[in-house]
Amino acid sequence: MKNSDLDLQKEIERYKKRALNNLKNLKKIENSKNLFKSKINKSLVNKPYEENYYKFIYERREKNIKILELCCGEGESSEVIIKNFTNIIFADISPLSLEVIKLKFKKYLTNQIKFVECNIESLPFKKDEFDLICCAGGLSYGDNDKVLDEIYRVLKYNGIFIAIDSLNENPIYKLNRYIHYLKGNRTRSTLKRMPDFKLIKKYKDKFGYIKIVYSGLLIWLLEPFSKFIGYKIANKISNLFDYLLPNWMAFKFIMEIKKIK
Repeated sequence: MKNSDLDLQKEIERYKKRALNNLKNLKKIENSKNLFKSKINKSLVNKPYEENYYKFIYERREKNIKILELCCGEGESSEVIIKNFTNIIFADISPLSLEVIKLKFKKYLTNQIKFVECNIESLPFKKDEFDLICCAGGLSYGDNDKVLDEIYRVLKYNGIFIAIDSLNENPIYKLNRYIHYLKGNRTRSTLKRMPDFKLIKKYKDKFGYIKIVYSGLLIWLLEPFSKFIGYKIANKISNLFDYLLPNWMAFKFIMEIKKIK
């Protein structure tokens, strides 16, 4: 068995363990329709999601479009999707994580919302099936080229792919991820597959159009200081540095890609 396959099994077991624990906790609450309440955590770590990724998705809301969320996990980034779209497929490699998201969003479920267990490298969907595909932090959970080709295959012509992920250029963030690897929170394969400028260029060349935002360039410094100077001031400083500093320093990148090739 290849190292990447072994790492995949490790990831599945890790998410299985987490999902089992969360399912146990969630099922203790009788009124499951109140399990998930919208709550904005004023943290600079969440800023790229709140100010960019969710906004990009919300702006694409439209009746009758078919949307796929890849690597949806336990629905950490799914609220904007389930509240603004109707024809949805949530896809993840962990079946227990899918059970968690079902419980979290129980009151929103309809027969047009489906859950599919699958590997991001080999999607069980037809060619040109989706109008919109979203992915939060999942691009490194498969071979980069295979994942890119699969997303391209199942996305319709003129369809949109929106993703947020870590950028693997800043040595400070690289070191932080390596520490998490040593702690057993990541696998070696995911470290090797973290998106970088080369991968972003591949997406642009393959699909034809890309809009990209780089965010959190000094978040490693400003996040702890925000506890003293307050979120609003820290966020203003963060926005200024995001504008002035080079993109390779970014914590996250958010890309909106259109398939025009």
